[in-house]
Amino acid sequence: MKALARAASTAGVRGLMTIAVVFAGVLLLSNVRVVSGRLHAGLSSIPLAMAGIGYAILQWRSRPPRETLLKRLLLAATFVIWAVDQLLPPGWLATFIGDVVVAAYVLDLFWLSQERVATLASARLPKPPPA
Repeated sequence: MKALARAASTAGVRGLMTIAVVFAGVLLLSNVRVVSGRLHAGLSSIPLAMAGIGYAILQWRSRPPRETLLKRLLLAATFVIWAVDQLLPPGWLATFIGDVVVAAYVLDLFWLSQERVATLASARLPKPPPA
């Protein structure tokens, strides 16, 4: 029964991510001059929000270690916050939220880089001879 529920959940996440990719394609096509700026903002927010929500659900269901889960949920939330930012009118709040998104992406990339450096460093350590 758990396997069936997990498969259904995985299918739901795959569905969300597929729809996000489709909307990303629609977003690119919306750059033709007949689409209003307001509609374009809405179209740009949909794939961001869906990708963030889908990724959050996937992380919650896969249950990584708590520290990893928190980092991944921050990344997912950043996509959702970016989606909200797309809908805001230009101004101080939109600029501030945009800056928060940039800072969160930089932090996430920093964490990924640190993990990769640690992995490479441990791979280069000489292995002790067998006893």
